[in-house]
Amino acid sequence: QTSSVVLFSGTSEKGFFDQALTTRQPTMFARRLLQSQVRAFSTARPSHLQVTVCGGGNAAHVAAGMFTSKGADVKLFFSFDEEAERFRQGCEKNNGVTVAYKDGDMHGKPSAITTNPEEAIAGSDMILMITPAFAHEPILHQIKPHLSEGAFVGAIPGPGAFDLMAKHVLGTDLQDKDITLFAGTSLPWACRFKEYGASADLLGAKSNVPTTITPVNDAKAKQLQSMLDQIHVRTIFPVKGHFLNTTLWPTNAIIHPGVSYGIWHDWDGKPVTEAPLFYQNCNEFTGNVLNELSNETMAMKPVLESRIGADMSTLMHIADYQIDCYGHSIADKSSVHQIFATNDAFRGLTMPMTTLDDGTLVPNFHMRYFTEDLPHGLAVLRNIAELCEIETPMMDKVLLWSQEKSGLEYLVDGKIQGKDVPTSGCPARFGITTLEGLA
Repeated sequence: QTSSVVLFSGTSEKGFFDQALTTRQPTMFARRLLQSQVRAFSTARPSHLQVTVCGGGNAAHVAAGMFTSKGADVKLFFSFDEEAERFRQGCEKNNGVTVAYKDGDMHGKPSAITTNPEEAIAGSDMILMITPAFAHEPILHQIKPHLSEGAFVGAIPGPGAFDLMAKHVLGTDLQDKDITLFAGTSLPWACRFKEYGASADLLGAKSNVPTTITPVNDAKAKQLQSMLDQIHVRTIFPVKGHFLNTTLWPTNAIIHPGVSYGIWHDWDGKPVTEAPLFYQNCNEFTGNVLNELSNETMAMKPVLESRIGADMSTLMHIADYQIDCYGHSIADKSSVHQIFATNDAFRGLTMPMTTLDDGTLVPNFHMRYFTEDLPHGLAVLRNIAELCEIETPMMDKVLLWSQEKSGLEYLVDGKIQGKDVPTSGCPARFGITTLEGLA
Protein backbone atom coordinates (compact mmCIF):
# COMPACT_ATOMS: atom_id res chain seq x y z
CA GLN A 1 0.00 0.00 0.00
CA THR A 2 1.24 3.52 -0.78
CA SER A 3 0.38 6.68 1.11
CA SER A 4 1.22 10.47 1.43
CA VAL A 5 1.03 13.36 3.92
CA VAL A 6 -0.92 16.52 3.11
CA LEU A 7 -0.55 19.66 5.18
CA PHE A 8 -3.50 22.07 5.08
CA SER A 9 -2.02 25.48 5.73
CA GLY A 10 -4.67 28.03 6.57
CA THR A 11 -2.24 30.87 7.07
CA SER A 12 1.13 31.85 8.41
CA GLU A 13 1.81 32.48 12.07
CA LYS A 14 1.52 36.22 11.48
CA GLY A 15 -1.15 35.93 8.82
CA PHE A 16 -4.91 35.65 8.94
CA PHE A 17 -5.18 33.16 11.81
CA ASP A 18 -3.34 35.63 14.05
CA GLN A 19 -5.92 38.30 13.25
CA ALA A 20 -8.85 35.92 13.62
CA LEU A 21 -7.66 34.68 17.00
CA THR A 22 -7.92 38.19 18.41
CA THR A 23 -11.39 38.86 16.99
CA ARG A 24 -14.71 37.11 16.66
CA GLN A 25 -14.57 36.56 12.91
CA PRO A 26 -14.79 32.81 12.11
CA THR A 27 -17.29 33.63 9.37
CA MET A 28 -14.71 35.89 7.73
CA PHE A 29 -12.42 32.85 7.56
CA ALA A 30 -15.12 30.95 5.68
CA ARG A 31 -15.67 33.82 3.25
CA ARG A 32 -11.98 34.15 2.46
CA LEU A 33 -11.75 30.38 2.13
CA LEU A 34 -14.44 30.35 -0.55
CA GLN A 35 -13.03 33.40 -2.34
CA SER A 36 -9.50 32.09 -2.57
CA GLN A 37 -8.47 31.21 -6.12
CA VAL A 38 -6.94 27.84 -6.86
CA ARG A 39 -3.24 27.75 -7.58
CA ALA A 40 -0.80 24.90 -7.20
CA PHE A 41 2.87 24.06 -7.09
CA SER A 42 4.00 20.45 -7.44
CA THR A 43 7.21 18.50 -7.63
CA ALA A 44 7.24 14.88 -8.71
CA ARG A 45 8.40 12.34 -6.13
CA PRO A 46 7.57 8.78 -5.13
CA SER A 47 4.40 8.33 -3.11
CA HIS A 48 4.76 6.86 0.38
CA LEU A 49 2.57 7.56 3.40
CA GLN A 50 -0.26 10.00 2.59
CA VAL A 51 -1.65 12.11 5.45
CA THR A 52 -3.48 15.46 5.39
CA VAL A 53 -2.32 17.91 8.05
CA CYS A 54 -4.19 21.21 8.30
CA GLY A 55 -2.43 24.28 9.64
CA GLY A 56 -0.09 27.02 8.46
CA GLY A 57 1.84 28.06 11.55
CA ASN A 58 4.72 26.71 13.56
CA ALA A 59 3.56 23.10 13.76
CA ALA A 60 2.94 22.83 10.01
CA HIS A 61 6.57 23.70 9.40
CA VAL A 62 7.73 20.95 11.74
CA ALA A 63 5.31 18.47 10.17
CA ALA A 64 6.50 19.29 6.65
CA GLY A 65 10.16 18.73 7.47
CA MET A 66 9.74 15.87 9.93
CA PHE A 67 7.20 13.80 8.02
CA THR A 68 9.12 13.92 4.74
CA SER A 69 12.36 13.04 6.53
CA LYS A 70 10.56 9.97 7.90
CA GLY A 71 9.67 8.83 4.37
CA ALA A 72 6.26 10.41 3.81
CA ASP A 73 5.09 12.12 0.64
CA VAL A 74 4.04 15.48 2.04
CA LYS A 75 1.63 17.90 0.40
CA LEU A 76 0.78 21.34 1.73
CA PHE A 77 -2.81 22.47 1.32
CA PHE A 78 -3.44 26.19 1.83
CA SER A 79 -6.71 28.06 2.08
CA PHE A 80 -5.30 31.30 0.72
CA ASP A 81 -3.14 32.06 -2.27
CA GLU A 82 -0.96 34.65 -0.56
CA GLU A 83 0.01 32.25 2.21
CA ALA A 84 0.71 29.44 -0.25
CA GLU A 85 2.94 31.76 -2.28
CA ARG A 86 4.82 32.89 0.81
CA PHE A 87 5.45 29.30 1.90
CA ARG A 88 6.40 28.34 -1.65
CA GLN A 89 9.02 31.04 -1.85
CA GLY A 90 10.61 30.06 1.45
CA CYS A 91 10.55 26.38 0.55
CA GLU A 92 12.13 26.94 -2.87
CA LYS A 93 14.82 29.17 -1.37
CA ASN A 94 15.80 26.43 1.09
CA ASN A 95 14.96 23.50 -1.22
CA GLY A 96 12.58 22.25 1.43
CA VAL A 97 11.88 22.76 5.14
CA THR A 98 14.63 22.27 7.71
CA VAL A 99 13.67 21.41 11.29
CA ALA A 100 16.41 21.98 13.85
CA TYR A 101 16.28 19.61 16.84
CA LYS A 102 18.70 18.55 19.58
CA ASP A 103 18.97 15.07 18.02
CA GLY A 104 19.95 16.55 14.65
CA ASP A 105 18.32 18.44 11.80
CA MET A 106 15.47 17.01 9.74
CA HIS A 107 14.85 18.19 6.20
CA GLY A 108 12.23 17.50 3.58
CA LYS A 109 10.55 19.07 0.58
CA PRO A 110 6.77 18.87 0.09
CA SER A 111 5.68 17.30 -3.17
CA ALA A 112 2.94 19.91 -3.58
CA ILE A 113 2.06 23.34 -2.27
CA THR A 114 -1.48 24.01 -3.40
CA THR A 115 -4.82 25.67 -2.79
CA ASN A 116 -6.53 23.03 -4.93
CA PRO A 117 -8.36 20.68 -2.53
CA GLU A 118 -8.73 17.94 -5.12
CA GLU A 119 -5.01 17.85 -5.82
CA ALA A 120 -4.12 17.95 -2.15
CA ILE A 121 -6.72 15.62 -0.67
CA ALA A 122 -7.51 12.98 -3.30
CA GLY A 123 -5.66 9.77 -2.53
CA SER A 124 -4.58 10.82 0.97
CA ASP A 125 -4.76 8.24 3.71
CA MET A 126 -4.83 10.78 6.52
CA ILE A 127 -6.05 14.37 6.81
CA LEU A 128 -4.51 15.97 9.90
CA MET A 129 -5.61 19.48 10.86
CA ILE A 130 -3.32 21.64 13.00
CA THR A 131 -5.49 24.75 13.12
CA PRO A 132 -7.58 26.81 15.51
CA ALA A 133 -10.79 24.94 16.29
CA PHE A 134 -12.99 27.52 14.56
CA ALA A 135 -11.25 26.65 11.27
CA HIS A 136 -12.23 22.97 11.39
CA GLU A 137 -15.72 23.49 9.99
CA PRO A 138 -14.82 25.41 6.81
CA ILE A 139 -11.90 23.09 6.16
CA LEU A 140 -14.13 20.03 6.49
CA HIS A 141 -16.55 21.52 3.97
CA GLN A 142 -13.74 22.14 1.50
CA ILE A 143 -12.15 18.71 1.72
CA LYS A 144 -15.38 16.69 1.90
CA PRO A 145 -15.82 16.03 -1.87
CA HIS A 146 -12.26 14.73 -2.22
CA LEU A 147 -11.88 12.27 0.66
CA SER A 148 -10.71 8.81 -0.33
CA GLU A 149 -12.20 5.52 0.74
CA GLY A 150 -10.92 4.49 4.17
CA ALA A 151 -9.29 7.83 4.96
CA PHE A 152 -8.55 9.03 8.49
CA VAL A 153 -9.70 12.61 9.19
CA GLY A 154 -8.62 14.30 12.39
CA ALA A 155 -7.19 17.17 14.38
CA ILE A 156 -4.23 17.47 16.73
CA PRO A 157 -5.11 18.99 19.06
CA GLY A 158 -8.79 18.12 18.73
CA PRO A 159 -10.75 20.15 21.29
CA GLY A 160 -14.36 21.23 21.27
CA ALA A 161 -16.05 17.98 20.20
CA PHE A 162 -14.24 17.69 16.86
CA ASP A 163 -16.10 14.43 16.22
CA LEU A 164 -19.51 16.12 16.46
CA MET A 165 -18.44 18.87 14.05
CA ALA A 166 -17.00 16.38 11.57
CA LYS A 167 -20.09 14.16 11.71
CA HIS A 168 -22.23 17.26 11.12
CA VAL A 169 -20.26 18.30 8.02
CA LEU A 170 -19.35 14.94 6.50
CA GLY A 171 -22.71 13.28 7.10
CA THR A 172 -23.30 10.01 5.28
CA ASP A 173 -19.84 10.14 3.69
CA LEU A 174 -18.48 8.80 6.98
CA GLN A 175 -20.22 5.48 6.41
CA ASP A 176 -20.25 5.50 2.62
CA LYS A 177 -16.48 6.06 2.43
CA ASP A 178 -15.54 4.22 5.65
CA ILE A 179 -14.02 7.39 7.14
CA THR A 180 -12.46 7.19 10.62
CA LEU A 181 -12.36 10.38 12.72
CA PHE A 182 -9.53 10.94 15.18
CA ALA A 183 -8.19 13.57 17.55
CA GLY A 184 -5.11 14.00 19.72
CA THR A 185 -5.27 15.60 23.14
CA SER A 186 -2.49 18.14 22.53
CA LEU A 187 0.19 19.22 20.10
CA PRO A 188 3.22 16.93 20.32
CA TRP A 189 5.70 19.80 19.96
CA ALA A 190 6.91 23.08 21.36
CA CYS A 191 8.15 24.75 18.19
CA ARG A 192 8.65 28.01 16.32
CA PHE A 193 9.31 28.65 12.65
CA LYS A 194 12.41 30.72 11.90
CA GLU A 195 11.92 31.55 8.24
CA TYR A 196 8.46 31.05 6.79
CA GLY A 197 8.34 28.04 4.48
CA ALA A 198 12.00 27.27 5.03
CA SER A 199 12.95 26.43 8.61
CA ALA A 200 11.74 25.84 12.15
CA ASP A 201 13.11 25.06 15.60
CA LEU A 202 11.72 22.02 17.41
CA LEU A 203 12.22 23.05 21.05
CA GLY A 204 10.73 19.95 22.60
CA ALA A 205 8.59 16.89 21.89
CA LYS A 206 6.11 15.12 24.17
CA SER A 207 6.80 11.43 24.69
CA ASN A 208 3.16 10.50 24.03
CA VAL A 209 -0.08 12.12 22.90
CA PRO A 210 -3.24 10.17 23.84
CA THR A 211 -5.48 9.87 20.79
CA THR A 212 -9.05 8.73 20.20
CA ILE A 213 -11.07 7.57 17.19
CA THR A 214 -14.65 7.11 16.14
CA PRO A 215 -16.11 4.74 15.27
CA VAL A 216 -14.14 2.67 17.75
CA ASN A 217 -12.43 -0.17 15.91
CA ASP A 218 -9.36 -2.05 17.17
CA ALA A 219 -7.92 -2.65 13.70
CA LYS A 220 -8.35 1.01 12.73
CA ALA A 221 -6.84 2.13 16.05
CA LYS A 222 -3.73 0.03 15.42
CA GLN A 223 -3.50 1.30 11.84
CA LEU A 224 -3.76 4.94 12.91
CA GLN A 225 -1.24 4.55 15.72
CA SER A 226 1.21 2.89 13.35
CA MET A 227 0.85 5.71 10.81
CA LEU A 228 1.28 8.48 13.40
CA ASP A 229 4.20 6.78 15.11
CA GLN A 230 5.88 6.20 11.75
CA ILE A 231 6.04 9.87 10.80
CA HIS A 232 6.86 11.38 14.21
CA VAL A 233 10.15 11.58 16.09
CA ARG A 234 10.22 10.89 19.86
CA THR A 235 6.41 10.87 20.19
CA ILE A 236 4.01 7.95 20.18
CA PHE A 237 0.24 8.16 19.81
CA PRO A 238 -1.57 5.53 21.89
CA VAL A 239 -5.10 5.22 20.49
CA LYS A 240 -7.54 4.20 23.20
CA GLY A 241 -10.93 4.97 24.69
CA HIS A 242 -14.01 7.00 23.83
CA PHE A 243 -13.66 10.25 21.86
CA LEU A 244 -14.90 12.11 24.94
CA ASN A 245 -11.48 11.58 26.54
CA THR A 246 -10.07 14.05 24.02
CA THR A 247 -13.05 16.42 24.22
CA LEU A 248 -12.78 16.64 28.02
CA TRP A 249 -8.97 16.76 28.16
CA PRO A 250 -7.77 19.36 30.73
CA THR A 251 -5.90 21.73 28.46
CA ASN A 252 -6.88 25.10 26.96
CA ALA A 253 -10.60 24.75 27.69
CA ILE A 254 -9.82 24.83 31.40
CA ILE A 255 -6.46 26.57 31.59
CA HIS A 256 -6.98 29.73 29.52
CA PRO A 257 -10.40 30.82 30.85
CA GLY A 258 -9.50 29.62 34.36
CA VAL A 259 -6.22 31.51 34.67
CA SER A 260 -7.73 34.60 33.00
CA TYR A 261 -10.52 34.57 35.58
CA GLY A 262 -8.00 34.14 38.37
CA ILE A 263 -6.01 37.19 37.26
CA TRP A 264 -8.85 39.54 36.30
CA HIS A 265 -11.97 38.50 38.25
CA ASP A 266 -11.66 41.50 40.59
CA TRP A 267 -10.09 43.96 38.12
CA ASP A 268 -11.28 47.52 38.72
CA GLY A 269 -11.16 48.45 35.02
CA LYS A 270 -8.16 50.76 35.34
CA PRO A 271 -5.31 50.37 32.82
CA VAL A 272 -2.05 48.85 34.02
CA THR A 273 1.54 49.62 33.06
CA GLU A 274 2.76 46.06 32.67
CA ALA A 275 1.30 42.80 31.34
CA PRO A 276 0.97 40.30 34.21
CA LEU A 277 2.70 36.97 34.00
CA PHE A 278 0.09 34.42 32.97
CA TYR A 279 1.26 31.18 34.58
CA GLN A 280 3.82 32.38 37.11
CA ASN A 281 1.09 34.56 38.62
CA CYS A 282 -0.90 31.43 39.46
CA ASN A 283 -1.65 31.95 43.14
CA GLU A 284 -3.70 29.83 45.53
CA PHE A 285 -6.97 31.41 44.35
CA THR A 286 -6.26 30.69 40.67
CA GLY A 287 -5.00 27.22 41.50
CA ASN A 288 -8.29 26.50 43.25
CA VAL A 289 -10.22 27.69 40.17
CA LEU A 290 -8.26 25.31 37.93
CA ASN A 291 -8.54 22.47 40.42
CA GLU A 292 -12.33 22.85 40.73
CA LEU A 293 -12.80 23.13 36.95
CA SER A 294 -10.90 19.88 36.56
CA ASN A 295 -12.76 18.22 39.44
CA GLU A 296 -16.07 19.07 37.77
CA THR A 297 -14.78 17.58 34.51
CA MET A 298 -13.58 14.44 36.24
CA ALA A 299 -17.01 14.07 37.87
CA MET A 300 -18.40 13.36 34.39
CA LYS A 301 -16.13 10.33 33.99
CA PRO A 302 -18.11 7.78 36.08
CA VAL A 303 -21.41 9.07 34.69
CA LEU A 304 -20.24 8.57 31.11
CA GLU A 305 -18.88 5.12 31.96
CA SER A 306 -22.08 3.96 33.64
CA ARG A 307 -24.70 5.66 31.47
CA ILE A 308 -23.32 5.14 27.95
CA GLY A 309 -20.58 2.57 28.55
CA ALA A 310 -17.82 4.94 27.44
CA ASP A 311 -14.21 3.87 28.06
CA MET A 312 -12.92 6.99 29.87
CA SER A 313 -9.76 5.35 31.19
CA THR A 314 -7.31 7.86 29.71
CA LEU A 315 -8.93 11.05 31.07
CA MET A 316 -6.67 12.76 33.63
CA HIS A 317 -6.97 15.47 36.27
CA ILE A 318 -5.20 18.70 35.36
CA ALA A 319 -2.55 18.23 38.07
CA ASP A 320 -1.68 14.71 36.91
CA TYR A 321 -1.59 15.79 33.27
CA GLN A 322 0.72 18.74 33.91
CA ILE A 323 3.11 16.55 35.91
CA ASP A 324 2.98 13.86 33.24
CA CYS A 325 3.77 16.43 30.54
CA TYR A 326 6.13 18.81 32.29
CA GLY A 327 7.28 16.97 35.41
CA HIS A 328 10.95 17.61 34.70
CA SER A 329 10.28 21.37 34.45
CA ILE A 330 8.13 21.76 37.59
CA ALA A 331 9.96 22.70 40.78
CA ASP A 332 7.03 22.26 43.19
CA LYS A 333 4.39 19.59 42.53
CA SER A 334 2.61 19.99 45.88
CA SER A 335 -0.50 21.82 44.59
CA VAL A 336 -2.15 22.95 41.37
CA HIS A 337 -1.10 26.58 41.78
CA GLN A 338 2.53 25.61 42.46
CA ILE A 339 2.54 23.22 39.51
CA PHE A 340 1.74 26.15 37.21
CA ALA A 341 3.71 28.85 39.02
CA THR A 342 6.95 26.82 39.16
CA ASN A 343 6.82 25.28 35.68
CA ASP A 344 9.96 26.53 33.96
CA ALA A 345 8.43 25.75 30.54
CA PHE A 346 5.88 28.53 31.18
CA ARG A 347 8.38 31.08 32.47
CA GLY A 348 7.96 34.62 31.16
CA LEU A 349 4.65 34.08 29.33
CA THR A 350 2.30 37.02 29.86
CA MET A 351 -1.42 37.74 29.57
CA PRO A 352 -2.37 39.04 26.10
CA MET A 353 -3.06 42.76 26.42
CA THR A 354 -4.30 45.72 24.36
CA THR A 355 -2.09 48.82 24.32
CA LEU A 356 -3.88 52.15 24.68
CA ASP A 357 -2.79 55.40 23.06
CA ASP A 358 -0.96 56.52 26.18
CA GLY A 359 1.03 53.28 26.36
CA THR A 360 -0.91 51.74 29.23
CA LEU A 361 -2.45 48.30 28.95
CA VAL A 362 -5.82 46.62 29.41
CA PRO A 363 -6.59 42.89 29.14
CA ASN A 364 -7.61 41.64 25.71
CA PHE A 365 -10.86 39.75 26.19
CA HIS A 366 -11.38 39.28 22.44
CA MET A 367 -8.50 36.93 21.67
CA ARG A 368 -8.36 33.16 21.40
CA TYR A 369 -8.46 32.46 25.16
CA PHE A 370 -12.07 33.60 24.84
CA THR A 371 -13.06 33.47 21.15
CA GLU A 372 -11.81 29.87 20.77
CA ASP A 373 -11.53 28.40 24.26
CA LEU A 374 -15.13 29.22 25.15
CA PRO A 375 -17.09 28.03 22.06
CA HIS A 376 -14.75 25.10 21.43
CA GLY A 377 -13.74 24.53 25.01
CA LEU A 378 -15.36 25.49 28.30
CA ALA A 379 -18.89 25.86 26.88
CA VAL A 380 -18.61 22.37 25.39
CA LEU A 381 -17.52 20.95 28.75
CA ARG A 382 -20.40 22.73 30.49
CA ASN A 383 -22.89 21.36 27.94
CA ILE A 384 -21.68 17.79 28.49
CA ALA A 385 -21.90 18.30 32.27
CA GLU A 386 -25.50 19.44 31.75
CA LEU A 387 -26.24 16.19 29.90
CA CYS A 388 -24.57 14.28 32.74
CA GLU A 389 -26.80 16.16 35.21
CA ILE A 390 -23.76 17.29 37.21
CA GLU A 391 -23.62 20.54 39.18
CA THR A 392 -20.77 22.78 37.99
CA PRO A 393 -20.58 25.91 40.17
CA MET A 394 -17.01 26.81 39.15
CA MET A 395 -17.63 26.27 35.43
CA ASP A 396 -20.73 28.45 35.69
CA LYS A 397 -18.84 31.20 37.50
CA VAL A 398 -15.92 31.27 35.05
CA LEU A 399 -18.09 30.90 31.95
CA LEU A 400 -20.54 33.64 32.94
CA TRP A 401 -17.66 36.01 33.77
CA SER A 402 -15.90 35.18 30.47
CA GLN A 403 -19.12 35.72 28.52
CA GLU A 404 -19.63 39.14 30.09
CA LYS A 405 -16.07 40.19 29.26
CA SER A 406 -16.02 38.85 25.70
CA GLY A 407 -19.59 39.61 24.63
CA LEU A 408 -20.18 35.95 23.79
CA GLU A 409 -23.14 34.00 25.15
CA TYR A 410 -23.55 30.27 25.76
CA LEU A 411 -24.82 29.72 29.31
CA VAL A 412 -28.23 31.33 29.92
CA ASP A 413 -30.55 30.53 32.82
CA GLY A 414 -28.46 27.53 33.78
CA LYS A 415 -28.48 25.91 30.34
CA ILE A 416 -26.30 26.03 27.23
CA GLN A 417 -28.78 27.92 25.05
CA GLY A 418 -27.19 31.32 24.37
CA LYS A 419 -27.11 33.22 21.11
CA ASP A 420 -23.60 32.02 20.14
CA VAL A 421 -24.24 28.28 20.53
CA PRO A 422 -24.91 27.91 16.73
CA THR A 423 -21.25 28.78 16.00
CA SER A 424 -19.80 26.58 18.75
CA GLY A 425 -18.89 22.92 19.15
CA CYS A 426 -21.51 22.40 21.87
CA PRO A 427 -23.62 19.24 21.58
CA ALA A 428 -26.75 21.47 21.77
CA ARG A 429 -25.75 23.00 18.43
CA PHE A 430 -26.12 19.59 16.81
CA GLY A 431 -29.46 18.81 18.40
CA ILE A 432 -28.00 16.51 21.07
CA THR A 433 -30.17 16.81 24.18
CA THR A 434 -29.45 13.51 25.94
CA LEU A 435 -26.27 11.79 27.06
CA GLU A 436 -27.08 8.88 24.80
CA GLY A 437 -26.55 11.21 21.85
CA LEU A 438 -22.83 11.19 22.72
CA ALA A 439 -22.49 7.41 22.88
